Amino acid sequence: AQIRGPRIEKIYALNSKYIPKVKHLIEPRLTYNFIPDWDEKDRNKIKVFDGIDSLKEQSQLNYSLTQRILQKELNREDDSFSTRAVLRFDVSQTYDLIEATGSESPENTRPFSDIRFDLDSRLHDNLEFNIDTTFDPYGDVFKTWNFNIGLKPLDSLYLSLERRFTRRGDVFTIASIDWEIKKGWRLQASSRLDESTDTNRENQFSLFFDDPCRCWGFNFDVVKRNNFRAGGSGLNETKYFLGITLRGLGALASGGKKDLELHRTFQSIYNPDL
Repeated sequence: AQIRGPRIEKIYALNSKYIPKVKHLIEPRLTYNFIPDWDEKDRNKIKVFDGIDSLKEQSQLNYSLTQRILQKELNREDDSFSTRAVLRFDVSQTYDLIEATGSESPENTRPFSDIRFDLDSRLHDNLEFNIDTTFDPYGDVFKTWNFNIGLKPLDSLYLSLERRFTRRGDVFTIASIDWEIKKGWRLQASSRLDESTDTNRENQFSLFFDDPCRCWGFNFDVVKRNNFRAGGSGLNETKYFLGITLRGLGALASGGKKDLELHRTFQSIYNPDL
């Protein structure tokens, strides 16, 4: 069961020809999830193949507050207007009713989940900034803290920076560049830093040639991983991939996309194909 609202909104008029209005929306949401407990007879009738078959009794109340900023924009090509979301901020938490009413003593029960904060923004087509974090209300600490920022200062250049932090766990920073050197030529380079050990864990490099006016193209990729850890476990590895494309005939490649997961690419709001 889910309850939304009441939704609160306010419109602000701006003294701008290109962005005449901005709307601020606030929407609370309440969701109740319930799965009844099974008796032993019913449970024995079901064979467990995956997590769905082994669902446990559940009685949870999830509540959240979502804020959105929408702006009205002028399309300069045909002088029409459109509305898009430029910012979304969500705060959510879950309350476990079974945990709260269980047999544990009050000081040992923890019915409240971590509080999650999630911000997504795209104030401009060439700038994206997202951040999410979780806060432990019992330990009074932030358990995770993640962000990514993407910037396209030039039509031919896209820069990306990400950081993933887990308290008492892994901390990684990923930097990526996507550069269209000249017509048909494109270079991508990415690096992943393990901040916990101050070790550069992985580097990826890709060079592409793909000119629509030519009947052929190619890609050359290098992946270098540093898997060595204290105690002598893990091995370093370097991989090389080469791909050749013949238009109308297909492509021949020596590697898969899964080896190049660090690369980040730009996606335009107005033209998703870019």
